[in-house]
Amino acid sequence: MRQTQGSTPQMKGRAPQLVTLRTMVKEMFMHTRSQWGLLMLGAISVIAISVLEFMIPQLTKHIIDRIIPAKRFYALLETGGLIVLAGLLLGAFNFGSSYVMTLVSQKAIFQLRNKLYKHTLSLDLTFFDRNRTGDLMARLTGDVNQLQELVSADSLSILADMITFMAIVGYLFYTDWKLALLTLITLPFLFVTSRFFSLRIKRAYRTVRQISAELNNSLQDTLSGIRMVKSFASEDKEAVEFAKWSEQHRTATVSASRLSAIFAPIINWLNLIGMAVVLLFGSWQIMHNRMTVGEIIAYLAYLRLLQAPIRSFSRLITKLQQSAAAFERIQEVLEVVPRVCDKEDAIVLPPVQGDIVFDDVGFAYEEGRPILENFHLRLRRNQTTALVGSSGSGKSTIAYLIARLYDVQRGDIYIDGHPLTDVTMKSLRQQMGIVSQEVILLNGTIRENIAYGKPEATAEEIQAAAVAANAHEFITAFPQGYETSIGERGVKLSGGQKQRLSIARAFLTNPRILILDEATAALDTESEQHIQRALSLLLPGRTCLVIAHRLSTIQSADQIVVLEHGQIMELGNHETLLRQKGRYKALYDMQFPAKSIY
Repeated sequence: MRQTQGSTPQMKGRAPQLVTLRTMVKEMFMHTRSQWGLLMLGAISVIAISVLEFMIPQLTKHIIDRIIPAKRFYALLETGGLIVLAGLLLGAFNFGSSYVMTLVSQKAIFQLRNKLYKHTLSLDLTFFDRNRTGDLMARLTGDVNQLQELVSADSLSILADMITFMAIVGYLFYTDWKLALLTLITLPFLFVTSRFFSLRIKRAYRTVRQISAELNNSLQDTLSGIRMVKSFASEDKEAVEFAKWSEQHRTATVSASRLSAIFAPIINWLNLIGMAVVLLFGSWQIMHNRMTVGEIIAYLAYLRLLQAPIRSFSRLITKLQQSAAAFERIQEVLEVVPRVCDKEDAIVLPPVQGDIVFDDVGFAYEEGRPILENFHLRLRRNQTTALVGSSGSGKSTIAYLIARLYDVQRGDIYIDGHPLTDVTMKSLRQQMGIVSQEVILLNGTIRENIAYGKPEATAEEIQAAAVAANAHEFITAFPQGYETSIGERGVKLSGGQKQRLSIARAFLTNPRILILDEATAALDTESEQHIQRALSLLLPGRTCLVIAHRLSTIQSADQIVVLEHGQIMELGNHETLLRQKGRYKALYDMQFPAKSIY
C-alpha cells in the first residue's frame, strides 16, 4: 500500500522537462477559442475600467485647482456627481469582467479536464500499472482547477493595467518629466525582485502539488482498503501515516507561502519608496510654484494606479507559478503515448466465429523477464479451452493478450484470420465477455450494473440475463429488487451474488468469445454450484477460455492446456491427460486423492 516516503510518481515514457509559461498560456487560451465574443466583452469592460480610473484623478484635480478657488458650489456638486457615477460604472464593469471571465474560465477548465480524462482512459494498462490512482485523481481535480487562475478577471485585468500604465506614464512625463523619472526609477528593482522570486515560488508550489498527490494516494489506499485496515486493527498506524503526509504538506505549503509573503511586502516597500519620492519632490515643486496642489494630489493618485499594475503583476506571478507547477503535471499525462492503440488503417472486426491462434508469441511485462516465449496455441470456435498451471505460468496473461489489454512484443495473435493489431480494439472487445475472480461493480443499482455493457437494454432483457445467470431469485428478494443500491464495489452483496451479477452482465452482451478467469475460485461450494449452473447455459455456442485452479470446473472442457513458465507442458482433454500421468495427473491427485483411477 505504501510508496517510499518523499518519492514522486513519474509519468513513464518521456524525459522530465520544464514547461514554459508561454506554452501554458497558449494551451489554456486554445480552450477559449470558441468564446471570443465573451473575451471581447471582458476586454471592453477592462478598457472601460482603465478609462474611468484615469478620469477620476483628473476630476479631483479639477475640484481642487479650479472649483474650490472659484467657490463654484454647483460645479462642485456636478463634479462630485460625476465621481460618484464613475464609481458606480467602475463597480458595474468590474462585475461584468469578473462574471464574463468566470464563464470563460469554467468552459476552458471543462474542456481541459475532459481532454485529460479522455486521454487518461485511452492509455494502456502499463501506464496504470506504473502510476497510482490517488496521483492521477489529483491531476484530474486539483491540478486542473488550479489552471482556472490563468483565465480569470485578474488575468484579463493585466490588459487594463497595461493600458492604464501607459496612459499614466505619458501623463506623468507631460506634467513633470523629472518627477516621472524619479518615480520610475524603482521599476528595474521591481522587475529583478519579481524575477528572483518567481522561479523559487514555482518550485515551491510544484512540491506542494506533488505532496498533495501523495496525500491523495494515502487516502485512496486506506479508504479503498478500509476492511483490511479494520481487520488488522491498523487504524492508529494509518492515522500516523496520514499525519506524516499531512505534516509534509503543511511544511511545503508554509514554505511556499513564506516566499509569497516575503515577495509581497518587498514589492509594497519599493512602491512606498516611489510614493515618498513623489511626495517630497512634488512638495518642493509646489513650494517653488512649479506645480499646483491639485496636480500633486492627482500625481499621487496616478502613482497609486501606476503601482496597482505592479502589485497585480506580483500577485499574478504567484498564481502563474502555482499554475505552472500544476500544468507540468497535467502535461506529463497528456504527453504519454499509449503503447496499445488502433492503427490508422485498423478495420472494424466483423461478427466473429471465434477461432483464435497464438503464432510464435513472445511477451514480457518487464524487459528481460519473458512470460511467454515462442508460444503457440489455438482456441477453436465453439469450444472450451481450459488453462491450468502454477501461479505465474502465464494463464491470465494469455487472457489479457486476447482482449488486447497488452500487445505482444513478438509474433501475432489472430482472430478468424485477422491479426488483432489490424482490427479496432472497440470492435474486438464488444464481441468479448470477461468474468473474473475479482468482480468490479459500480456504486449504483443492480439494474445499472447488469446493463453496464449495454446501457440501452430493456427491463425484459436485463431480467432475462439475470434469470439465465441464476441471479433473479436473490435480486427479487431485496425490497427494491433491481433498483437496489449495492454500495461501493458491491459491498452489500455476497461473493456469489456479485459473481452472478457479473455473469448476467456477460449474458446481456451475448459475446461470441467468453473468458472466465478464476470465476469460482473464491466461492463456497453452494455458490460455486449456482455459478456452474449459470455457466452451463452461457458457454454453449461460444469460444470459451477458462482459467481455473479447481480442476472440477474444467473436466468437461474440449481441451485442457497445462502451462508452466509460459510453455505448454501438456495438451488434451481430461481423460487423455489423466492417462498421460504427467503434470495434470499430479495436480488432479493433489485435489482429488481418493478419486484417482489411473
